[in-house]
Amino acid sequence: MSQELAEQRSAPGACGLGGPLRYQNVVIIWLRCDQDILNRRLDARVDSMVAQGLLPEIRTFYESYVKPYDACQFHQGILQAIGFKEFVKYLETYGPEQDLEILDYRTAALEHPRPKPTGLSMLEDCLDYLKLVTRRYARRQIQWIRNRFLSDIGREVPPIYALDTGNVDHWKVQVSEPAVTIIDAIKSGQPSPVPCVPKIATDRERLQTERTFRCETCQRVFIGEHQWQIHIHSKKHRKMTKRSKSPSTDQQTGPVPSVANSG
Repeated sequence: MSQELAEQRSAPGACGLGGPLRYQNVVIIWLRCDQDILNRRLDARVDSMVAQGLLPEIRTFYESYVKPYDACQFHQGILQAIGFKEFVKYLETYGPEQDLEILDYRTAALEHPRPKPTGLSMLEDCLDYLKLVTRRYARRQIQWIRNRFLSDIGREVPPIYALDTGNVDHWKVQVSEPAVTIIDAIKSGQPSPVPCVPKIATDRERLQTERTFRCETCQRVFIGEHQWQIHIHSKKHRKMTKRSKSPSTDQQTGPVPSVANSG
């Protein structure tokens, strides 16, 4: 395996973190918009999920796979999935009967106002928290794109063309037609009329140094300084470090000898 990795990383277009592109005719179209617009869309998506039956779905899952067990770890496995763990407090406090009352209240006609049912305020707090963590996750996805495709570490990556989806009424002019133009230009060997997203300058020599790092706090292994730096500055690592009961755990986090050292 070490020999195979070394051959991949010595090929043209490769670097110390990985091999070159397997296919040269790859183009990435990045559909993006301003953060404020994205946040509003994500909030609307959560509201749509609720309208389409999110509460009965997570109630069924909770009653079948969480409630029968004495101890559940909501930071591991499927229980940490966004869209479930945010509702645990409500699910533990109220039962299916209260779900029906709340859903009936939320879908009732506005011309017949009535007092809020018990549990609605807690459920609304859970929904607000779900919107918050969804927005955070979207920001992490954007940061992953920057780290993986836009950081100039010497590795060959496909060209990325960003198209603005901020106004869906102008989708044809701002998104679909430019995307077709880009692809047609690449297929014909011509320069794209839409410029690529510029790369982000980085310290190539430092980031390409191949070492293997083990984070004892998160129980994960990272190859290369680049991935290691991303991890130790991530919110998830800081959260796990704070949650850790042992004050010495984070002190054990650091580089360990690599089993595939090509240097």
